[in-house]
Amino acid sequence: MKNNYEHLKETVGPGVFTEWQEVDVEIYAFTDLGIKVAINDEYIGLVYGGQVYKEYQEGQKLKAYIKFVREDGKIDISFQPRQGKHVFSTTDKILEHLKTAGGKSGFNDKSSPKDIENEFQVSKKVFKQAIGRLYKLGKIKITDKGIELIKKTQ
Repeated sequence: MKNNYEHLKETVGPGVFTEWQEVDVEIYAFTDLGIKVAINDEYIGLVYGGQVYKEYQEGQKLKAYIKFVREDGKIDISFQPRQGKHVFSTTDKILEHLKTAGGKSGFNDKSSPKDIENEFQVSKKVFKQAIGRLYKLGKIKITDKGIELIKKTQ
């Protein structure tokens, strides 16, 4: 499998990518550090294991984001867009989840990180930011049993 990726460059010069730029990646290896990806079929990037929230397969192609280009030119990649954007997409997932669950869910800021990851494919931190946002917008209420959609009375 390695043969297909020998042409990839390990490092990138300054200015080639911007932070949080969307790129096409293909997964080609799983290492102790995380997942190695081919970026735009030209460069090697790494998604750290602690930032992987669902199962991926070798050869899988997907959109990813340039998280950071290090001083040594190596590229850190994220499968999720920048936090702010990510929180918005997660609020949509949570609202959808609540609608499917009949307006109430046992998920809240006390839920285990693993359960949150399995249901929403995000970290607990992003989940908490998303429910905090929904709460501030008056779309949900947070109870000791979970979260609930607020029914608008008009």
